Amino acid sequence: MTGAAILFFPAGEGNKLLNISANEQTPLAESQNAVRPQKIPSQPIIAPAHTLKKSVSNKTIPPLSYVDSIKEMKDKNSFHEALLKDTEQQKKYPPYNQRIPTIEQDPIERRYELDVRTVENESGEANLTLWTDKKYYLHGEDVLISAILQDAKGIRIPTRFMGQLIYNESQNLQQFEFLDLDLDGIYEYRFKLDPVNNQALLSGIYKILIVNDANEMVDGVTFILSQPELQLTGNYKDAVSSNGNLLIEAEVDVAAKHRFYFQAALYSSTNDPIGSTQFSGELPQGRHWVPLSFDGLMVRDAEEPGPYLLKSISLAKVVLPMQRAPIIYPEYYTQGYSLEQFRSTPFTQ
Repeated sequence: MTGAAILFFPAGEGNKLLNISANEQTPLAESQNAVRPQKIPSQPIIAPAHTLKKSVSNKTIPPLSYVDSIKEMKDKNSFHEALLKDTEQQKKYPPYNQRIPTIEQDPIERRYELDVRTVENESGEANLTLWTDKKYYLHGEDVLISAILQDAKGIRIPTRFMGQLIYNESQNLQQFEFLDLDLDGIYEYRFKLDPVNNQALLSGIYKILIVNDANEMVDGVTFILSQPELQLTGNYKDAVSSNGNLLIEAEVDVAAKHRFYFQAALYSSTNDPIGSTQFSGELPQGRHWVPLSFDGLMVRDAEEPGPYLLKSISLAKVVLPMQRAPIIYPEYYTQGYSLEQFRSTPFTQ
């Protein structure tokens, strides 16, 4: 029998009162700018001996950082060179900005990619595949769950799937049977996120535990029911800021005071990715303009003049789990800009 998946989601810092600034980061935001892992070299990576602490005149000299120690190495391998190049690239732009090399590497699109789970039984003779049509839902939306059972050759096996909806790993809400109405071997069940048995559904993590009568395989998928308590009004404006960045402001309507997290992706008018930005802060109830700042050098590096497309926005209330709204595509184009209007110097010198 195969165990069900348990997903963990990062928490924010809570609802602390602070000044709203595009330079501020939540722990979640910082993870977007981490150095991507490289291929591990065949030779071991050994930090130089001078990285150890030394005592001079009874004063302790702190060791060099790992990156600085690599810079001083005479014989650098390909891993070292790639790491130094990636680190230098990271310092070109502010920590709240990230260049998007390709559409496939868009951090917002990747966040919303479907989690398709496939597990095999112990003998390897069959595998079970499960998924939901989205990762994040709002109240009143439909959830579509799909399941496939197939043998080692990929031939789908007729069976009977039963599902159980569980909230917060403890509360059994309802049971249901999947159907294969078009006889394609994909069993489905659709339900609306409305009150169940006259009981309102709470925001949080939901699991669908799924069993079938053809073998003993059991697995589950999870999704999050969100209540972010803010929404975009559809109003935007843009300008070049005093420090040479592209500033796009998005108006939001906040239902209740909370700490919120925003992430947005900027593309060229020809739909080529440029970069992403992020913003976090506490907003009171009412309407507010949220600043989405894209580094001027990052825009220049794309080598395409404006207008620019605000491709997507992810917005969320910072709680546990993160109350994230479904991805939003504003279809907003900025004014026309020349590359010379944006800053040409790196963020850090």
